Amino acid sequence: MFMPTPSPLTLVASSSEPDPVPADIRAIIDLFVTHLSKVAFPDVDAASLRKQADDLRAEAKTVARARDALAAAIAATDARLAVLTESATRAIAYARIYGEAQPERQPILAALAMLERPTARASSTTTKRRGRPPKQRDTAELFDATPNEAHR
Repeated sequence: MFMPTPSPLTLVASSSEPDPVPADIRAIIDLFVTHLSKVAFPDVDAASLRKQADDLRAEAKTVARARDALAAAIAATDARLAVLTESATRAIAYARIYGEAQPERQPILAALAMLERPTARASSTTTKRRGRPPKQRDTAELFDATPNEAHR
């Protein structure tokens, strides 16, 4: 089974928050810190590699905090939707009782009946297909004679 290599961002999302710097890059940084500590190439030395790794770790923490904030916002939105759904259900029940108690309020009951059948209304309307309509081939031109007539 193929398992993709996780990106640094997916590693930070887990609860244990492993180092977002891949192991092979950490090994390169260690090489520059130990054996190549006195060597500097253009834009590459032990200090620059360490700084970039630290910047990545800081950015990964920012991503983790943003994901936590998003999860909290989604949970709050779901909770508010549940409260609204419950209130809407009670509102329909109250409106039905009100409409049944007063016969002159027949439009209320008709509107409630339509609200209770949203799937029936949705399925009765046809959705328009997007894009060009398929080409209609004139099959009469292609096959003028029936198979039996062609062999006579």
